[in-house]
Amino acid sequence: MQLKFYLSLNRQLVKGLLLSSLMVIILCFSANAQKHNNQGLTYGGGSNGGSYSGYGSDWGITLNAGYDSPTGDLGQTYKGAPSFGLSLIHNIGDFTFSTSIEYVSYAPKQDSIALDPTDPSAGYGSFSHFSSIRVFAGAAYNIHINDAASLYFGVDLGSVFNTYTFDLNESSYGGDSGTASGSQSYIAPKIGVKFPISDNLDLGIEGRYNFMISSDSGSGDTFDAGYSSTVFKSYSGNLTLTYNF
Repeated sequence: MQLKFYLSLNRQLVKGLLLSSLMVIILCFSANAQKHNNQGLTYGGGSNGGSYSGYGSDWGITLNAGYDSPTGDLGQTYKGAPSFGLSLIHNIGDFTFSTSIEYVSYAPKQDSIALDPTDPSAGYGSFSHFSSIRVFAGAAYNIHINDAASLYFGVDLGSVFNTYTFDLNESSYGGDSGTASGSQSYIAPKIGVKFPISDNLDLGIEGRYNFMISSDSGSGDTFDAGYSSTVFKSYSGNLTLTYNF
């Protein structure tokens, strides 16, 4: 059972990485074509009179570490937790495109909870950490403030793969335990500020509002399903370190 579960999760991760990479390639080609079409209009080809993304570098690797705080239904059971991620970025004109993988594991607020708060005799349940791996592609527009900083805003799109274990002790139906897993669509508007600290390094601060959406069919793909049954939300703040090359 565990082997099948991990094989299934690995297939989902590979699929998510491939889809995210494909999305970045399509966006990069589209933006690059637009840049060549318009580069005669402004100095350096950028809409703000130059290219400020990555301070002259086309590619970069970003490490991020932050704190993710769940809200709504997810926040009732789980508390905030550190998050860690890795991104490959590509700068084209005033735009930055990225493909990323991120990990967060929420701890339960209580060791056990009543299955029916109005009837303690109904039984109790306990839950493990709610662990999520996010695989997504992103796009951001950069606004040059001065030589010491630039502002950006954009959106991330992808998939989230969740796992947790549970142990239910129901007085009426006996007990049940197991491992639950599933995938959700991921959408996250973002805004941040970058500060160059050397010729190749940027330090940044980023905020995101994360939406994790499941469809009625259970496929997790709501972009073309049209129906959704579960929406998890969280806020996240991150410190980023980017090496440009």
